[in-house]
Amino acid sequence: MVDRNRLADPALTDLAWVGYHPRAMAPALVFAASISLLLWTGKWFLDPLMGLNNRLGSLVVFALAWGIWPGLIAVFLQRTVTRVYRLTDRVLLVDSGFLTQPVPHIPLHDIRAINSGASLVSRLLGIGWIEVKTADRVVRLTGVRHPERFAKQIQDARHAAEAHT
Repeated sequence: MVDRNRLADPALTDLAWVGYHPRAMAPALVFAASISLLLWTGKWFLDPLMGLNNRLGSLVVFALAWGIWPGLIAVFLQRTVTRVYRLTDRVLLVDSGFLTQPVPHIPLHDIRAINSGASLVSRLLGIGWIEVKTADRVVRLTGVRHPERFAKQIQDARHAAEAHT
């Protein structure tokens, strides 16, 4: 099977490789840890409110608190291992892994606008997103460490590519 989105040109010069940074999952991990802690200690603190008097109910809540962790770890690994943003001298390549639809490469000369930003918590962690707009689509790169720096690299590569054409 041939992947039509993959570039076969070995002459592309790499300018930058950026991946999904593990810090981007920190808010989800803190939230899951808080909920798990609440559920694990709920027997002692929330017993009158939740009616966890019987043993079976306590075990179900305890199992639910543990059950979210395998899924969260799977998402963490899938994002940090497979999500890669590669900037070359002519195109921006986005590889989101095997669980998502492939993103066709973005020629630098097609880019109309580049925006970057972050939520308050993400900004404190140094993580954010970049939106790359072309005439027909918008591609959002998430979990980028220092997004404004990578956005500037994309912008500079775009200007250099325009100067060579």
